[in-house]
Amino acid sequence: MIIGIIQIGSIENKNENLRKALELSERALEEGSEVIVLPELFNFISSKSSKDDYLKNAETDSGITVSSMLKLAKSYNALIVAGSITEIENGKLYNTSYVLSSNGVLGKYRKIHLFRYKNIDETKIFNAGKDPLVVNYNDRKIGVTICFDLRFPEIFRLETIMGAEIIFNISAFLEETGRKHWIPLLKARAIENQIFLIAANQASTGIRRYYGHSCIIDPWGKILCKASNKEEIIVQKIDINKIYDIRKNMPIRINKDLYKKIEEYLV
Repeated sequence: MIIGIIQIGSIENKNENLRKALELSERALEEGSEVIVLPELFNFISSKSSKDDYLKNAETDSGITVSSMLKLAKSYNALIVAGSITEIENGKLYNTSYVLSSNGVLGKYRKIHLFRYKNIDETKIFNAGKDPLVVNYNDRKIGVTICFDLRFPEIFRLETIMGAEIIFNISAFLEETGRKHWIPLLKARAIENQIFLIAANQASTGIRRYYGHSCIIDPWGKILCKASNKEEIIVQKIDINKIYDIRKNMPIRINKDLYKKIEEYLV
């Protein structure tokens, strides 16, 4: 499977963001990518973290962003993990990632763990999702997470139990925290679940100082490819069989009785 990561720096001009995302995605597809992945809120980011700004740029399942990306997926018979966008349903806003193929929308994931750090508080803008997502694509199982989810190993373990072989993390990870935590967290999630971790982050050239460094990490924790902090495309072939070689040599079994006890301590 050949993965193309599109690392862009999004601005407040949705039309320009979408134009760039489509152009770079098509370039990666022309270079042989079979799967395209974009970063969090790739079609619009508010510089002021304004709910009104996100509301004005929100879309439904049939909006221009999903429709345009779906058309591209069908044209190239590709899988597109379309970063995330602001989705609106019944007046509520969600930070939502759509998984698209030539067969249509395979699934959508609404960000569960909303980010709060210093003056950024996503809980004032978005409603939290409730369900993990694992979809089937060409006999492979693919999970999706968004940014702050990376700090919650439970969702990665749950998607792995659901059968995920590859988990995507769609991010707008800040430079400040990214320098310390981005790679260690990605490696940990890949190693502990013995999965491929595909991470697409915002470039540093957009609204905020994001960390960039989108990358692909294999089930042994090896970084197969890594971007800089600028806008760029990285393309990498992965071998799914490596998952099963590692799991055979180092089987990890879940103690269900032990993990049931976690619920007793949650408040």
